[in-house]
Amino acid sequence: MKNTGVLVANDLKRERLKSTNANLHRLGISNVVVTNYDGRKMTSIFKKFDRCLLDAPCSGIGVISRDPSIKVQKTFDDVRKLSHLQKELIKSAIDCVDAHSKTGGYVVYSTCSISVEENEAVIQYALQHRYVKLVESGLEVGSNGLTAYNEKRFHPSMALCKRIYPHVHNMDGFFVAKLKKFANGEKSQEAISTAHEEQQATQQLKEKKKKATQKKKAQKLKKREQKQKTKEDDVEKPEGQESNSQIKKQQRREKIKKDKAAKKEKAKELSQ
Repeated sequence: MKNTGVLVANDLKRERLKSTNANLHRLGISNVVVTNYDGRKMTSIFKKFDRCLLDAPCSGIGVISRDPSIKVQKTFDDVRKLSHLQKELIKSAIDCVDAHSKTGGYVVYSTCSISVEENEAVIQYALQHRYVKLVESGLEVGSNGLTAYNEKRFHPSMALCKRIYPHVHNMDGFFVAKLKKFANGEKSQEAISTAHEEQQATQQLKEKKKKATQKKKAQKLKKREQKQKTKEDDVEKPEGQESNSQIKKQQRREKIKKDKAAKKEKAKELSQ
């Protein structure tokens, strides 16, 4: 950004802010506002950001190689509690972003965990409760996100997420998902929320338009055929014979004359 625009760096733990400020001064960055708020309440303070990066608090399962104590310190209950917190945080992050931003409307969600409960399950929750869709992360390294895990089934677009495994990529375990916000506000479960669903809706609309166009073409063709048939009937016939169109015209004239005569007689009777 070259020190243009404004960055807001928020951390819940106050003791971390000293090192954050020190690093900002060391790097010569002057466009950052450092804050100390609960991320779940950020929407009441900041709104209409162009972009948001949520480095969510997690179990740290992906960095066990550097910190083996995680294996004995963290339990599945911890993972479930963190998953709940992450869902609240991602909702707050999405609400802070403006869908109508000309240059943004993006939210990046990341954790240093490889558990499904902290990653795909959180993104699935966001897709179901906010007007967002998954887009390409732009990362060349990593495996695709999971669309199924045990009895759980996630949206096909979850494959756009990236999973980095220590034993495969020789890096710390990591998860990254990039979301594009296309409308502000909360949403119902039935509303369109992902790129895949949007494509389905667009395809259905195209099919409807195609059917309507085909119907119109068929109607026009039918009219042309009728006109052509009428013209063929009007082709000169032997002397003494009239064309079908001429006969129909004559019949119409006679009917009009009869109607007029009937009206005149009715008027005379009323006058008498």
